[in-house]
Amino acid sequence: MKIFIIANGYPSKKYLINGIFEFDQASALAARGHEIVYLAIDLRSIRRWRVWTEKSLVMNAVNIEVINIPLGKVPKSIYQFFGVLGLYIVFQRCIRKYGIPDVIHAHFTYPGFFAVKALKKKKIPIVVTEHSSAINKEKINPPYKKMAEYVYSNVKNIITVSPTLQKRLTSIFQVESTFIPNIVDLNVFSYTTDVKNNEIFRLVSVGSLIPLKRMNRLISGFSLFAKEHPNCELIIFGEGPDRKKLQKQLTELDLDDKVFIKGNCSRKQIAEAYKDTHCFILVSSSETFGVAYIEALASGVPVIATTCGGPEVFVHKNNGILIPVDDEKALLQALITMYNTYSNYNYESIATEIAMKFSPNNIAYQLELYYQRLLD
Repeated sequence: MKIFIIANGYPSKKYLINGIFEFDQASALAARGHEIVYLAIDLRSIRRWRVWTEKSLVMNAVNIEVINIPLGKVPKSIYQFFGVLGLYIVFQRCIRKYGIPDVIHAHFTYPGFFAVKALKKKKIPIVVTEHSSAINKEKINPPYKKMAEYVYSNVKNIITVSPTLQKRLTSIFQVESTFIPNIVDLNVFSYTTDVKNNEIFRLVSVGSLIPLKRMNRLISGFSLFAKEHPNCELIIFGEGPDRKKLQKQLTELDLDDKVFIKGNCSRKQIAEAYKDTHCFILVSSSETFGVAYIEALASGVPVIATTCGGPEVFVHKNNGILIPVDDEKALLQALITMYNTYSNYNYESIATEIAMKFSPNNIAYQLELYYQRLLD
């Protein structure tokens, strides 16, 4: 099949996680022999340095066609206008280079909107995968909700990345969707050894430094735990607007020698850290799936997660601990329990289960069957 995938961006050396989930699927589909053209409509702020232009490249056998239009925070109508225009320009270029696709697959609400507005008249089936945390909020922003309603009512079908999000779309938007989860890169994240440094109890967290990820609450809970268990450390991989606040919090709690914020790092760097990690922890208020969790699990690392919409799909008593969102007592108890029992987990079994469920080949096969049913 020839599949055009539409996304907000693509991963690069400078921006490692930009469009990473979408590109993982594109790479997995290409590995199964499909012709994949990846249309990246990058409308991020001009502060995310890049040239205002179009370009073409190939990565992992995926043809990438990019248009950079540095916008940032502009009125919604302007953002939508340039998104639709940008996609139309790139699409026309792709048609000339690669021919007409069998399926157009957009990821997230905004690219779905661009696809419907720019390409609906082309009479090519349009599919949208919904990942957006904005849809997972208790109160959805009214203009965003209206846009989502427009998208869902004008595409051929919808994919959701968790059963929780699937139920939410049915409840709020009265639309049916198909659950197909995200991918874990097994070339990077895999089980290696049971051996851990028992002198230091190491916790790792991976996530953007934004309120939704609740890094401030994680640090507060860790500070209480560290008072009773001083032989511990917390490493946070991620970057974001809360960096200064979190660094200040660490200083106030006298944790500068126990908690280390590493910023944005490559997947290989994170995977290397997992080799000597006792537990992965992320206490988000909302997750549509939670790829960071399955990357840790695929490495054989047990996790502490919140019941925030995504982790409930794959976290259970044999691979970790689930706690309520924003529950400080439950967080402290989970840390104590993990400290006392981490050696009881079967690390290899944890990794094997995740590899079977979320391997690139498995998820690409599910998408392949989905497209075939759609075209039939």
